Amino acid sequence: MAERILVGAVLPVPEPWRSLLAAARTGLGDPLGDLVPAHITLLPHTWVRPGELPGLVRHVRTVAAAQVPVVMELDGVASFHPTSDVVYLPLTIGARECADLAAALRSGPVAVDLAYPFHPHLTLAHNRGPGAYARARSLLGRFRAAFTATELALSTSTGSLTEWKPLQRIALTGTPAPASARLIESSPAARRP
Repeated sequence: MAERILVGAVLPVPEPWRSLLAAARTGLGDPLGDLVPAHITLLPHTWVRPGELPGLVRHVRTVAAAQVPVVMELDGVASFHPTSDVVYLPLTIGARECADLAAALRSGPVAVDLAYPFHPHLTLAHNRGPGAYARARSLLGRFRAAFTATELALSTSTGSLTEWKPLQRIALTGTPAPASARLIESSPAARRP
């Protein structure tokens, strides 16, 4: 039995966007386009002991049960350069919900160290050199996709970041807050410290 395994949680991107974005990623020269389906990472690859996995799965199920499906929109092309050689599609709708969901997942039984502050996005190219951003803007500069994420995908790996095995898909089944509560939460007075 493995001493430790990698686990990750993502919001899968539905079709037809999944296939289109996989082709775009491959077209930008990123070999992961053919290996890793399009997704928004919530819990980055995290090492756990096999005995910790059941508790983590229970935690993910609890978080998912409290989370309503996430309405998202991807629009435009951006880059983390010079901090990181990643070209991505930013979330113009749903970023806050993804950040809140990611924080809830990281609050569980397994410590997660983030290499960078969490920024919800969909990776288009990673380590593809300085021309990747210009190529992505040329290919997808006018790209826009809206969809609703209805489930989390939990996957494991024995160490390879390219060989993930699906573990579970867990539906987001939370109940939306009443309209009056949403209005109060979004009012300027509610945001004051």
